[in-house]
Amino acid sequence: MEINYLQTLLLPLFLTLVFVLLSGRRQRRDLPPAPPKLPIIGHLHLLTDMPHVALADLTHKLGPMLFLHLGRVPTLVVSSPRLAREVLKTHDHAFCSRPQLIGAQYLSFGCSDVTFSVYGPYWRQARKICVTELLHSRRVNSFRLIRREEVARMLASVSAAVTAGDKTDMSERFLTLANDILCRVAFGRRFMEAGSRHRLSEVLAESQALFAGFSVGDFFPGMEWVNSLTGLKRRLEKNLGDLRAVCDEIIEEHERKEITSSPEGDKEDFVDVLLRVQRSPELEVPITDDNLKALVLDMFVAGTDTTSATLEWIMTELARHPNIMSHLQEEVRRVAGTKGHVGEDDLQDLPYLKAVIKETLRLHPPVPLLVPRESIEECTIDGYKIPVGTRVFINTYAMGRDPQVWEDPLSYRPERFVGSSIDIKGQDFELLPFGGGRRGCPGYNFGLATVDIALASLLYHFDWELPEGVEPDAVDLTEIFGLATRKKVPLVLLPRKKSGYEIKPNEVCGQ
Repeated sequence: MEINYLQTLLLPLFLTLVFVLLSGRRQRRDLPPAPPKLPIIGHLHLLTDMPHVALADLTHKLGPMLFLHLGRVPTLVVSSPRLAREVLKTHDHAFCSRPQLIGAQYLSFGCSDVTFSVYGPYWRQARKICVTELLHSRRVNSFRLIRREEVARMLASVSAAVTAGDKTDMSERFLTLANDILCRVAFGRRFMEAGSRHRLSEVLAESQALFAGFSVGDFFPGMEWVNSLTGLKRRLEKNLGDLRAVCDEIIEEHERKEITSSPEGDKEDFVDVLLRVQRSPELEVPITDDNLKALVLDMFVAGTDTTSATLEWIMTELARHPNIMSHLQEEVRRVAGTKGHVGEDDLQDLPYLKAVIKETLRLHPPVPLLVPRESIEECTIDGYKIPVGTRVFINTYAMGRDPQVWEDPLSYRPERFVGSSIDIKGQDFELLPFGGGRRGCPGYNFGLATVDIALASLLYHFDWELPEGVEPDAVDLTEIFGLATRKKVPLVLLPRKKSGYEIKPNEVCGQ
């Protein structure tokens, strides 16, 4: 009797267990491949401090499409051009939104920038403003003088190192260059302006560090309270308050400037433009002051680390391949001639420089896991059903090193892009350093304008060597994962002035 009672009690439990197991198997057949997961944390234990590398290793074992559970977040990882096309073009609308990450909710003023906004009328308007008002070709060209002046400041600092016979930390110089250009374009002042009472550099540096981090709540929705225990919430709230104070001060200065003398169109910085647009009666969605701050900060945060990291990796690879550097220097010096500087008009006649940049972006994409998307509707890719609310990563690092896509993929060979039609604008899915589809980065032309002129100018005026005792094969290529993937060990080089290509006084002064 007791045995029959126990059997009656356990039978529903047994049947439920069988149903769950069978349901799980049906679900697994509907989803892309996945490695075994652990209770609660799912597949989080498989990630390392270099997640793009860990995910590339999983791709080699399981194929170019993975379905993981990072904590409680269903996650699709795509690592081939064909599947990237499915996400970014064929099913672009299904994957057009963004997850609401904790850091972005604070530091983007409620995710009201272009990068992290959810898909909808506000995002469409914000992106349109950025494309038509802030980042179109005429606006990018209008900042030529700023780029020229800041590149000249960098050249002067390198020239001083040459005179002293010193090595120079190019990683630091590239970050300073990118910060100063973006700050002048966005806010009308340099990043480290002497005597600045608004602590602009300190506040923005903390913002960049916080953007690069992760929160427990990003993987376990509903557990944001853990951020209070770790101190992350306090840091986010303090930085948000500092950002608001800094931006309020800058906006007030621009409003006072407008009263005394309205800036001309070509002399407007981003704050000037957004203040003008904010007053437009034709806006579909009103732009609040916080929205304005989010948009201008987005331009800064998205542009500084990626630009400096790209320059850093290009010069690293050139230092490791002196023959490629010599070939590129010959092209730059032949085109620019003996006029004493490289002009932006010269850049269109430097095809090998473009090939070097593309090859570097292939091997060292600044954002190896593109900013995640989130599906807003169920769709089917390769016969697999991708549920609503799935977070999507595209691993450009894995794609750039795929032997099925690239011949001898681990070799640095810019020649592969000479005469090639493959571009970096998001239409060629083999090479996606700036993403693609409707959520692709709208500012790639702006960033590349700085990369082009800075790189060409450094190679025109100087010859470059590794420090004594450092062989090309021994250059440290260890990465640090963050907003952009940078070198862990700063790039230190020894510059030499090239006879006949000295920097003229007006070049140093930026006149």
